[in-house]
Amino acid sequence: MMLKDFLPNALEKSSGMDQLENKIYVLHAEAHDLQDRVNSLTQRRNTQASEKHRLETDMRKAEKQIKDLADLPPQFVHEVGDPQSGLMKFVATLTQAKASAEARASGEKVQVNPIWRCANVAEVWASSFDEAKQMVEVAFPFKLGFEKAFLRGGGGGGKANVPKRPANPSKTEAGA
Repeated sequence: MMLKDFLPNALEKSSGMDQLENKIYVLHAEAHDLQDRVNSLTQRRNTQASEKHRLETDMRKAEKQIKDLADLPPQFVHEVGDPQSGLMKFVATLTQAKASAEARASGEKVQVNPIWRCANVAEVWASSFDEAKQMVEVAFPFKLGFEKAFLRGGGGGGKANVPKRPANPSKTEAGA
């Protein structure tokens, strides 16, 4: 009877089952830690892949915008006055087509600055619309052939104030 009680415990101890069970628990815990690390790294990889995809999409959009802007004709912006707090920004389109066309029609050899073949705007910093009109008249006088047209909503300075390209230049100007 004693052998029945003592023998299984003695066999178990001599076979090293306790050590094997402990190793199994340790290996099981290590396996769980490794699986957690794998899951964490997989999640990080997926996050980085989605971030990479988002950045590539943003790059394609930016490249398309750059290409679209490169295809547009230039627009020259003339700043009149100093931007200061308390002043509003008024936007006016400028052209000088009439003066050069009249001068060439009368036979004069007038050198035309090529910027006037493109869109030109004046951003005027003034405290009132009347002051802005006066400042533009001084900077771009009618006597020199400048034509001015203020855009509506002059005080905001937002996207609504972006001018369009001026009307088609005359053939005499286009040939210069």
